[in-house]
Amino acid sequence: MATTEIGKELRRLRVERDERMLDMAERLGLSSAFISAVETGKKSPPTGFEEAVVQVYRLANDAADQLRRAADRSRKAFTLEANDDLQRDTFGLMARRMNDLSSEELQKILTILQAKGDKT
Repeated sequence: MATTEIGKELRRLRVERDERMLDMAERLGLSSAFISAVETGKKSPPTGFEEAVVQVYRLANDAADQLRRAADRSRKAFTLEANDDLQRDTFGLMARRMNDLSSEELQKILTILQAKGDKT
């Protein structure tokens, strides 16, 4: 099975720090089998996984953002929590219409969201 984008980032982190998968798993409080499953795409990175890696490895802004993007690109599904009806309406409509949007329209949405910055 091919390595996911987050798998490549996790391996890069280990190589930079001369760590084994077991070392990373212990630092994150997970099993090496789970790390391997995330790296190969057998499991999606769970919610909060990349933030745990950012914290444990004290990643700087650019490295943290790169890891977050890799995690997003490795996920098969996303879970969103809405705080009000407007958010629920927006999330629902986006889910139904996402495949109807052009690349240009998606890029506009991405640009708006990126301008807000990462609040994690």
